[in-house]
Amino acid sequence: MKKILLLLTVFSMVFTSCDPLEDIYTEVDAESNAVVGDVVYTLTDDDYEELELSYGSFSSEDDAKAALPAFLADKYPVWGKGSSALIEYQLYIGNAFDLDNYNLDQDDYTFSGSDLLGFESTSTPSDYLADIISDNFSSPNEGDYVAASYFQFTGSTYTVTPTISFDENFDYGTTAGDLTTVSSGDWEAHSGAGNGPIGFDTTSLSMTDYPSSDIAGSLTVDSSGSEDVTRYFTEISSGIVYASTLVNLSEVNDGTYTFHLRDSDFAVGYVARVGAKDDGSGNILFGIGASSSTLTYGTTPYALNTTYLLVSSYNIENGEANLYILPSVETTQPVTPEASSSGTSGAIVSGVSIRQGGGGPTGVFDGIRIANTWSALMTNDVLADEVVGGKVESNVIYTFDGTDWVLPTNDYYAVTEADFTSMGITSFGSSTSADDYLPAFLNLKFPYAQEGTTLDVVYDYVSSSSGAQVRGDLYTKESGVWSSFESTITASLQLAHDGSSWVPDNTIKHELDADDYALIISTYKTVAGYETSVQNLEAYGNISTFNWTEEQIDAALNTVIVSNYPGMEEGQKFAITVYVYDGSSHNIVINYILEGGVYVRND
Repeated sequence: MKKILLLLTVFSMVFTSCDPLEDIYTEVDAESNAVVGDVVYTLTDDDYEELELSYGSFSSEDDAKAALPAFLADKYPVWGKGSSALIEYQLYIGNAFDLDNYNLDQDDYTFSGSDLLGFESTSTPSDYLADIISDNFSSPNEGDYVAASYFQFTGSTYTVTPTISFDENFDYGTTAGDLTTVSSGDWEAHSGAGNGPIGFDTTSLSMTDYPSSDIAGSLTVDSSGSEDVTRYFTEISSGIVYASTLVNLSEVNDGTYTFHLRDSDFAVGYVARVGAKDDGSGNILFGIGASSSTLTYGTTPYALNTTYLLVSSYNIENGEANLYILPSVETTQPVTPEASSSGTSGAIVSGVSIRQGGGGPTGVFDGIRIANTWSALMTNDVLADEVVGGKVESNVIYTFDGTDWVLPTNDYYAVTEADFTSMGITSFGSSTSADDYLPAFLNLKFPYAQEGTTLDVVYDYVSSSSGAQVRGDLYTKESGVWSSFESTITASLQLAHDGSSWVPDNTIKHELDADDYALIISTYKTVAGYETSVQNLEAYGNISTFNWTEEQIDAALNTVIVSNYPGMEEGQKFAITVYVYDGSSHNIVINYILEGGVYVRND
């Protein structure tokens, strides 16, 4: 009848417009043809893709509430009022605790009374670190961690004028050939002369803002060659010697040193030896040896056929060498080197060398610069004097106890270098997941840990995108196995169709069973006014509306709900299916909502 009345109402519009009539037909048809459905559905990978959730999970319940109504409308287009859906989905709840990596900066060191980029050698860093972390992390939660990296000078500091001692751009003409020949002896073969000679190419390597970029030609090495060459410059006998070069390698092998500095009287020999090797997956690992051919390799994989800026340093005072591999110019020396090595001190540096040898790379070097400061490598400008000196890097972890930042003690373990060695690796990463190693390690480390024991475990992690960092997770011993915290859990959201759209709905559906009816009987059998009602229920197994009043039914169903679902929050809804007799025996559904601690009808 409704449809006929609506058609009569709009009859006068037929001759002027089709759109209103079409809209009303659609509305009428939707109401009259709507299907009432009830579904329990688990989102699939395809669903997450459709919802543009690349990680396969929602970040919050609110996000799920916002996205799922439209999803259901598309999936069940003919369902209407009275329909319900219980959707299971993956919910990201975050990590068990926050762990931030923090590198101290100049303001932090100034706070300690140091004008240098590092604590002075006479300082005690622990006197300042808690306050420094507190200043930089203003809203911590109890249990948060910070891994603080800092430098401390190991001895005296001194002032130097940034100076370039050597700048090689391979400007040797327009014809490729052997480097020693085209350079007219500027480059000398110090070993294997003429055996697979090091070459000169007329093309150059480039990197934006590097002062020795894209100028003249370049030097080429081949893994099959065995000639090694050196070019000399004015001796450097004190301080730190920095060497930089653009490098692009097309092939790496088992690894050996290929770029190094040279001691003038050879009392120490070759220093700051830089090498490259295959990481096992077709990428490059770079390493350095302070005064030895045994190299310490970094853990970051670098790509073949890609130009990087390689910077090495050698500290004449203490024999320490560091290596940095940069995809772009950095005017300030990075806090953390790719690799470090300690060796013999006292070398008087007077030359830079390129070496070919078994296990070495094939590739191109260009723009070689030697200086006494990092800053001088990165510009040709005249620079102000700088204070420099030998320093070491340290890392320490603090936790917030709810009041202060303190060193962690209870329910905490930091994986050590020796621990990684015992596991046969140097750190965790994308190809060495912590979960593949720590469960077995923790069982060995803590063989008597009791069921339910928890540990905050922190460890070194190397990422191809972020480099070396400290990460961590909560591990719990359950059924004899250490398991990491589940940052993504299975959650559910119930929705109902209100006649126009899907809306989140917390209604719990419950159908009374034999235990529920028994509960009603035992509870109300001796309550005044319920005697006849309970006797009828015992006799026929249903709620007779001829014997039970609406108030009595509500009281009985409140008892059932509270017994089955204690502790519900205000506003919780229920749809209770009851077997009744109202002239015939059949099921009915009565809706309730919790208001003021009582479940009241919500029709």
